[in-house]
Amino acid sequence: MPDLTALLDRPAAERAREHRYRFGQALVFGTPVVALAYAGHHLGGPESAYWVGAFQALLAGWVTYVAVVGLLVEGFLHLGLRRLPTADLPVALLAAALYALSFVSWLHLLARGQYWLVLPMFHFGVVLVIAWTGLRWAWLGRRPGRA
Repeated sequence: MPDLTALLDRPAAERAREHRYRFGQALVFGTPVVALAYAGHHLGGPESAYWVGAFQALLAGWVTYVAVVGLLVEGFLHLGLRRLPTADLPVALLAAALYALSFVSWLHLLARGQYWLVLPMFHFGVVLVIAWTGLRWAWLGRRPGRA
C-alpha cells in the first residue's frame, strides 16, 4: 500500500503541473458545454434540449472525471489523515453536486418530458472547475515550497 502522507506532501511544482493538466482538460472539454448552454437551443427543433443535454452530460462528465474526482479524493484524504480541509474540497463538492443535479434533471427530461427542479447547470460546474484549476495552477506555480 502506498504511503498516503507522501502523496499529500508532494512539492508545489508537481501540484501545479497537476492543476495545469486539469485546467487544460477542463478548458478543452468544458468550452463546448458553455457554448451549448447559450446557443444549443438554436441547433435544432423541439428535441434540441435532449441532444444539448446529452452532449453537455458527456463533456461535463469528462471534466468531472478528470478534474473534480482528483480534487475530491485528495481533499478527502487530506481531511481523513490530517483532519484539515483543503481549499479544493468545497469547490470540488460544489462542482460534483452541480453535475449530479444537472444530470438527474436531464434524465428527468428524457423520462417525463420536463426538467426536474431546475434547468441543467452543467456549464456552471464547468466554469467553476476551469476558473479554480486555473487559479490554483497560477498560485502553485509561484510557490517555492509545499502547497
